[in-house]
Amino acid sequence: LLSLSVDRMTGYLTVCLLAFGLLSHLLLATGAAKCTEKETLLAPKPSSMRLPTDCLIECSSMTYAKKLQLRDNHNIRIIDSTEETGDLGEYCWSTKLKCLEGDSFANAYVVLPVDVSAMENERLEVKTTGPTATTLHANNRPTTIAESCGQIYEVTPHFTTPAAETSFCLQVVTQENEPGDRFLTCPPFLVSFWQRNPNQPSQQGL
Repeated sequence: LLSLSVDRMTGYLTVCLLAFGLLSHLLLATGAAKCTEKETLLAPKPSSMRLPTDCLIECSSMTYAKKLQLRDNHNIRIIDSTEETGDLGEYCWSTKLKCLEGDSFANAYVVLPVDVSAMENERLEVKTTGPTATTLHANNRPTTIAESCGQIYEVTPHFTTPAAETSFCLQVVTQENEPGDRFLTCPPFLVSFWQRNPNQPSQQGL
């Protein structure tokens, strides 16, 4: 009987810890290589880690609620961009995305938190940089990402095709090809979706 009670208490504690960790994983995911990570829920974060922006936190909360509503079983990771200094004004992410053991990559999107009140008749263009520079088109298909997060652009091919670059970068410009950063409330961020392999042991995550 004692053994059974201990097992039950352990099970309840595990459920509580998983519930506590759901939103933190949605908010604080960062970028790496193969899905072999075994991440602990309460792992200490480096003191040098930049705090997530208000836009990212708000979008994470709304997307988490929508994920529950839609019963989407993907793990979702939201990654802040690294703003490169210089004339280019690029926003970048590592092409080596971190994921937990058993995850398989599904989709990736860049979200632009746009200041609608400042836009008026302005239209922004999102261009990738590098040898294969292209103009991205706004996504028009349903996603679990909350619509109020901002303008959504699918970038899945940039993370699924072999490339020599270790980072994926883009620029936000106006129709006059001027920097469009002033129309953003926060820097862009990357939202990646991961499918859990049912044959893998359960891990923390969304």
